[in-house]
Amino acid sequence: MNKKMLKRVLAFVLMAAVMVGLVFFRSENNYDKHYFRAKLARGQEVHCRIDLGKEGELKYLLQPNIYTLYLRLLPEDKQAQLRCEGEGLQLLLSRSSKKGLWRKLQPDEMIKQYKGQMSVSAELYFSPEQLKQRHVQQGKIKLYDAKGLYGTVVVDVINSRVKRD
Repeated sequence: MNKKMLKRVLAFVLMAAVMVGLVFFRSENNYDKHYFRAKLARGQEVHCRIDLGKEGELKYLLQPNIYTLYLRLLPEDKQAQLRCEGEGLQLLLSRSSKKGLWRKLQPDEMIKQYKGQMSVSAELYFSPEQLKQRHVQQGKIKLYDAKGLYGTVVVDVINSRVKRD
């Protein structure tokens, strides 16, 4: 086998190894965040369940105590301007998404709709003790309009890696 052919074979094997590594890395990061989309009517309560046990090993080992939830709500009232508050959860609510520092959403700050939907991002925080339990945390994100409570998103966080509480 000449040197040129050997270089081509090695380049092919190297590219295949890189591709396998990228597929592994992507599968490890599949569940490091949760997207939840729901239609919301006045007085309605919708349920969102998050399973921390589905996180990849890298996330589970490096940063298991922070989880990102992206809410996409479709209010029945297309003119509704809502504000939101967390209850029973350790979280940071924001209109920001993806990268950079998130700006905290103030309790009196109204969220405007864009193309019939409202986007709210929540960064959930857990203590090491909570992560050792099957039922990690439960709470609500309440949405208010000028008339009062509009709707509620019930967030239930579990860890399926823990078999019993």
